[in-house]
Formats: sequence, C-alpha cells, structure tokens
Amino acid sequence: MRNFVIGVVLLLIGVLLGFIPQYAKAHRLQQQVESCGAELQLAQVRQSAALMYVATSQLNYGNASGYAAQFFDQAQALAGSTADAGLRSTFTEILNSRGKITDDLSKGTAGVLAEMQPLVMKVEQGAGR
Repeated sequence: MRNFVIGVVLLLIGVLLGFIPQYAKAHRLQQQVESCGAELQLAQVRQSAALMYVATSQLNYGNASGYAAQFFDQAQALAGSTADAGLRSTFTEILNSRGKITDDLSKGTAGVLAEMQPLVMKVEQGAGR
C-alpha cells in the first residue's frame, strides 16, 4: 500500500512537472498572438489612412470616401479593442473628425486634404509607440 501511494505521488509530480512548462509556453504564445493581432489591426488602419489620403490628393473623392469609411470603421474597432489608453485616446480624437471629413469628401471640397493631414500624422504617431 505504501509503494502504491508513493507511486501515485511520483506520478502526480511527473504530470505537474510536464504540465507547468507547457502551460507557461502556451500562455506566452497566446500573448504573442494577441500582440501580433493588435499590430496587424494597427497596420490595416495605417494602410487605410494612406489610401484615403492618396485618393484625396488625386482628387478621386469617390474612392477616398470608400477608404475613409474603411479607415474610420477600423479606427473605431481599434479604439474599442485596445488596452493602450494613449492609443485609444488618439483614435478617439481621430473619430471626432469623422463627420466633417466624410461630409467634405461627399461634397468634393478641396480643403479636405488639409483636414486629413493631421489625421494621417496622428495615425503614424500612434503606430510608432
């Protein structure tokens, strides 16, 4: 009976010694996946901002409106999902100009490019964190 108890205890110790490193590794990998997902989301916002700006500079307001909608939707999703308070604040500021930018794009206002430039710069500064 004593040998049986010692065997069970040794078996449990062996299982725990095998489980703990694997759990730590899985947890570390999960954090890396979440970090990469956040970086991907930020890269997609940057891309949409750049495409919006380029289309506007080419006076292609129709495409720019589409990119603007995509940009603001992605910015809103990122602001809602990020744990970084500074990044959330930056994208909240960006989202405040959504109505003006989309309205000016729909009207074809030439001054919209000057309004977009600070937004694109904020996205780039936010991405550089």
